[in-house]
Amino acid sequence: MKTNYLFKRAFLAAFFVFNVLSIGSLFADAVVVNGVAFNVVNGAAEVAALPDGTKYTGTLTIPASVTIDGTAYNVLKIGNNSLRDAPALTGVVIPDGLKDVGNSAFAGCTGITNIVLPASVDTIEDWAFYACSNLATINIPDGITAITEHTFQQTGLTGITLPASVKTLRVCAFQDAHNLASINLENITGIVAWALYGTAITTANVSNVFAIGGEAFRKCPNLTTVVLRNVASTGGWTFEGCPKLTTVDLGELQTLDQGAFSGCSALTTLTIPNTVVFMDAWSLEKTGITKMYASWEDPANSVSIDANAFGADAGKINFTWMVPATLLDIYGSDFMGYPVQQTDIAELKNVQLENAGVYFASGNLNLKGFQGYKVSVVSIDGRTVAHFPVSEVNAQVPVSLTSGIYMINAIQGNNRAVAKFIVR
Repeated sequence: MKTNYLFKRAFLAAFFVFNVLSIGSLFADAVVVNGVAFNVVNGAAEVAALPDGTKYTGTLTIPASVTIDGTAYNVLKIGNNSLRDAPALTGVVIPDGLKDVGNSAFAGCTGITNIVLPASVDTIEDWAFYACSNLATINIPDGITAITEHTFQQTGLTGITLPASVKTLRVCAFQDAHNLASINLENITGIVAWALYGTAITTANVSNVFAIGGEAFRKCPNLTTVVLRNVASTGGWTFEGCPKLTTVDLGELQTLDQGAFSGCSALTTLTIPNTVVFMDAWSLEKTGITKMYASWEDPANSVSIDANAFGADAGKINFTWMVPATLLDIYGSDFMGYPVQQTDIAELKNVQLENAGVYFASGNLNLKGFQGYKVSVVSIDGRTVAHFPVSEVNAQVPVSLTSGIYMINAIQGNNRAVAKFIVR
């Protein structure tokens, strides 16, 4: 999806003119105080656009309160469209107490490189920072519950840390933020269509989203690793065109949707969990898969696979089904026109890691002696709440955990190590 921002702007402008002509002025003219324009709405002040189309420049300092006609008003909002399309606006100082960043408030402000939002901000509306192409850093206050539609689309963000309060990435939230290399998703429960399309992220670790929106991670050129936990549906074309993707863990997936991994040419092996009941057309076309690991005990009745799931014509892949020895008779020498062989993955063996340790403190999971292992954090009720590789002897990983008993399940090759820890 390539959104038409100019069309939306024209539509909103036409809508506003229509209402003014029909029912008269909705608000009194904005009042300018110390170079900042304000409207009074519902007993509070909000930043407004300057009169006569003048654009803000330099660094704008927004006061916590303003006196208009002898009455003091708290400044609670940066109004809709108030600062937009001001390329010479290079900075903004936002006061504690401000609550709302309005729709398209900063859209097109290409001169801004950094935004600091006070803890009081609890709402960031749609399109708020759209096309702020040089905006490299911003903090998201605890209390924000969603990254709204198109909010950071086409920004210059390089990385972002989401507080635990953020649960949803809405339509096109970070679409085409081409420099965005890191984002934490452990607390996210909803990822809507095109949310991270075209970003520079390297890892998509999704653990609490039931169904991912279509094209959410499409055309991410640096994406190498996808880990899905508690995800039932990939969504259509979700990871299509990610040329560096080499590692995919589908967890307990149920449906591999249309075009899900189409064009992921570096992906050479894939394990299909026996929880998968449907593989849609083009879901694995144009990949580099040569080995497909499967373990359905009754494949004819356990899973429905579209005839074009593995592509057609030039996009068709050639691979071998790898199945456990106990199931060779069921699959036979050929399954869906592809040869069948016994799996070459050895059974895991439990090992004891010397001097290994784990504890949780101040929002971080501290691990010692797990370097080289891929670690899953599993709650006492069997849910995988985090999954990540460990590269250091002493590693510290930010994880959101509630009080309870947890298990560490660490895998390296055919070795598995387990450990228990308590969060108080």
